[in-house]
Amino acid sequence: TCSEIILRQEVLKDGFHRDLLIKVKFGGSIEDLQTCRLLIKQYIPTGLFVDPYELASLRERNITEAVMVSENFNIEAPNYLSKESEVLIYARQDSQCIDCFQAFLPVHYRYHRPHSKDGETFIVLNNPDLLMYCDQGKDCKSFWRVEN
Repeated sequence: TCSEIILRQEVLKDGFHRDLLIKVKFGGSIEDLQTCRLLIKQYIPTGLFVDPYELASLRERNITEAVMVSENFNIEAPNYLSKESEVLIYARQDSQCIDCFQAFLPVHYRYHRPHSKDGETFIVLNNPDLLMYCDQGKDCKSFWRVEN
């Protein structure tokens, strides 16, 4: 088990087209993270969407390793006609930090219902599930879920 897992999500850029940067730092209880793979299951709320065609293009260029889990979803539907979706992302080890992984995911805002007053709409992005597998020459599998 890990003594500490720090999860940080940053939304980069402004406007309707943004990038989600997910950073995960593990405590010192895992001896060799070089043998580990971290899979992030990110839940995308109805106010956002991920374009599966954009993900395919980014995978081809080796920019991200992400795939849509949800099927039959309409990227053009407004938030009130949408469903939550899920994306699986393999995080890469951070070259700046020995105990860290990071993942990049482009996200886009959906249209919302018009308001009679000017105002802001808040979208809550819940913590993802973290699944890690380490191959250290023995059958060692560890799974974590970051609680919301």
